[in-house]
Amino acid sequence: MPNSVPRILPALLAAVVLALCAAGARAAVPVTFWTTEVSPDRQAVIGYLAQAFMVFNPDVEVRVVGVEENDMARAMALAQAEGLPPDVVGCASNLVVAFSNQGWMDEAGNARVIDAVGRDRFFAGTLRRVSMSDGKPCGIPFNGWVQGIWYRKDWFEAAGLAPPDTWEHILKAAKTLHDPANGRYGILVGTRNDAYAEQVFTHLAKSAGVREVSPEGKVVFDSPAAVRTLKFYAELARYTPPGPQWWRGRDYYLQGRLAMMFYSSFIMDDFVVPSVAADSLTGDNFEDLSGAPFDYELPDRTGMVAILTGTRKAGFGVLHALGLVKTGDAARSEAARRFVRFLFREDAYVTWLHMVPGGMLPVLRDIVAHPTFYCDVQGIFHKYRRERVEAILAGFDSLKSFEFEDGRLIPQAARISAAGVIGRMIVDTLDGRTTPEEAVREAAERMREILEERR
Repeated sequence: MPNSVPRILPALLAAVVLALCAAGARAAVPVTFWTTEVSPDRQAVIGYLAQAFMVFNPDVEVRVVGVEENDMARAMALAQAEGLPPDVVGCASNLVVAFSNQGWMDEAGNARVIDAVGRDRFFAGTLRRVSMSDGKPCGIPFNGWVQGIWYRKDWFEAAGLAPPDTWEHILKAAKTLHDPANGRYGILVGTRNDAYAEQVFTHLAKSAGVREVSPEGKVVFDSPAAVRTLKFYAELARYTPPGPQWWRGRDYYLQGRLAMMFYSSFIMDDFVVPSVAADSLTGDNFEDLSGAPFDYELPDRTGMVAILTGTRKAGFGVLHALGLVKTGDAARSEAARRFVRFLFREDAYVTWLHMVPGGMLPVLRDIVAHPTFYCDVQGIFHKYRRERVEAILAGFDSLKSFEFEDGRLIPQAARISAAGVIGRMIVDTLDGRTTPEEAVREAAERMREILEERR
């Protein structure tokens, strides 16, 4: 299962055993680590890593605290008000940037860790996502997931189609491979008001240069590029399976009925592990699906494009980062830096990534070359050759989002997302209630109303 405890390398496991046997030895310098990885199985793995670090650093005591992601901002503000902040946080990169904007992050310490790990080892796009416009790092990129188009490489080759890496190639493939009379569909995009539809639209929109809000806080969504993107989205929706579609539509792909789908790298284990794919191989979720056996050849028949090109290149995904927090205590700050640096040690880092193979991808280029990276318990990465994993990870070099522009966090974009403006715009257009031009204009007006409500 995706949440099983991963294999820990021999040296690291030995360190953990030593730590457990030396329970009486207490570290002199306390380091508190807040992480949004709160599930018990992930907490257990992080606890092992903390114990291993303390064996190598007996003068430090690490305390791991799980904090729900939705509670992290409030908890951090309260801790700062009480003068009891954590030493290290691990959470979505936009939160780390927001904390830095509040003056809470140790930017110099973060820079020292990045330099110690090796600045050139990071995917450039990940460093940009945690850096202010002046280049100062709010945190240290750690892991993340990438969205892209997963496609039937064998069908594309048989039809003489290019990989779906540009708008032109995507649309041509969707039209060519769409054959509903024989139960085959061209592409999966979201057709209801939900997060999946917004993620697909965002990926396309960023490849067209669309912005929701300028760095100065002004809504700039009503643009020709946004209209063009919505029209393209509506065109792709014509080649999507029937009915309101959402991420569950992956069932069509896993049952051999779909040529392409937008999906995150979390899908990687569904392609490899029959028990994980089982709920997508039934006829329970869609009337026109009767179920299918697990296709052991599907990983080899599948390609993935992470960077899409419209008028520019864009990758899309979520980045998680570690951030050193200002505490005013030099000893704690130094100990915290050592702990974060330890988490980037090859065996510790791979152990962390293996908590969720595919859902936690490395931000360090060279990790993909290490054999240990491909030795997760479920054998997921073993099924993917290095060049295929590198193609997925390429999305990290061109990460784009509405919430981060020109080295600046755009908090207004998060409020717009929470209000479901993009999803409503898509549904209104697909249902024929309005034209793309009107839908974009109405969406921009709603965005302005939302921002005005918060003033």
